[in-house]
Amino acid sequence: MSIHSPRDAFRDHLRDSMHRFGGALENVDGFIDGGVFEDEKTGQLIGMCRWRSREDMDANIHLAAAAVQHDDFDRWEHHPPTSLLLEEK
Repeated sequence: MSIHSPRDAFRDHLRDSMHRFGGALENVDGFIDGGVFEDEKTGQLIGMCRWRSREDMDANIHLAAAAVQHDDFDRWEHHPPTSLLLEEK
């Protein structure tokens, strides 16, 4: 999961980038699903991806990173996103 704080002028750019990130994983082995969500109160964009295993994520996440490697996150966001690796217990 990643929590992004977009600058208002670049909200659509960042949302599109997040959808491309997830779209690059759609047919990848071990990828279950993903989505982009917006918090009504803060305006933060939340990206979530679910994987079959940590190993599947580690082996394939580079494909998503490549899809957004030229995006201007420094310009689009107030600060770097918070990234979380969540495990169901």
